[in-house]
Amino acid sequence: MEQYLSVLQNCLLFRNMGIGEIEEMMKSPRNRIVDYPADAVIAVEGDNCSALGILLAGKIEIQKIYSSGKTVTVAQFRQGNIFGEAIIFSQHHQYPGTVISRTPARILFVQRETIVALCSQYPRALENFMELLSERILLLNQKIKQLSLGTIRQKICHFLLEEHKKQKSLVIQLDLSKEALAEHMGIQRPSLSREFMKMRDEGLIRFKKNRIEIPNPKQLEEFL
Repeated sequence: MEQYLSVLQNCLLFRNMGIGEIEEMMKSPRNRIVDYPADAVIAVEGDNCSALGILLAGKIEIQKIYSSGKTVTVAQFRQGNIFGEAIIFSQHHQYPGTVISRTPARILFVQRETIVALCSQYPRALENFMELLSERILLLNQKIKQLSLGTIRQKICHFLLEEHKKQKSLVIQLDLSKEALAEHMGIQRPSLSREFMKMRDEGLIRFKKNRIEIPNPKQLEEFL
């Protein structure tokens, strides 16, 4: 566990907390670390969720899989990110989507009782936990907005503008494959590729491999 203390210190839940405080929390025998290979199903929609997950290594996704076969990526997580924080305190503590590892992943599962004890003992942890819930609500609102957009171009423009804000650059570095990006937007991969080509031909974007350049963000805003 010591090798992951730096990851936990950078995790929002433990921000501004000392190593000793984190180590004390981690002594609970109910906490467990689980390793998953790439493309493993970590939890299926409807499974019981009794622990908060902290991603110590790798990348995972939460997906909604419909009976038609359509898959929509609801959220993506990387090292240091947390998932399940809202579900464990819900009356219906079941996963709202299927959790899948995109790469080999290592996850620390922290039981609800441990979180309650942590927040009771350390006011800073309680503040961090409330901020974590607030951030999750904002992300869900952004996802709802993205899914409500009517056209493929609108979805692409919204995604690129959000990444432009996050990365503070006109050159967007993608860490998703085309297939994963299409799932994230809730559209088919061939449709995504065709629209990218159209936008390139119209001079709205330039791209090479996993980089997309936005010459003029205001042009993209006009489609929203």
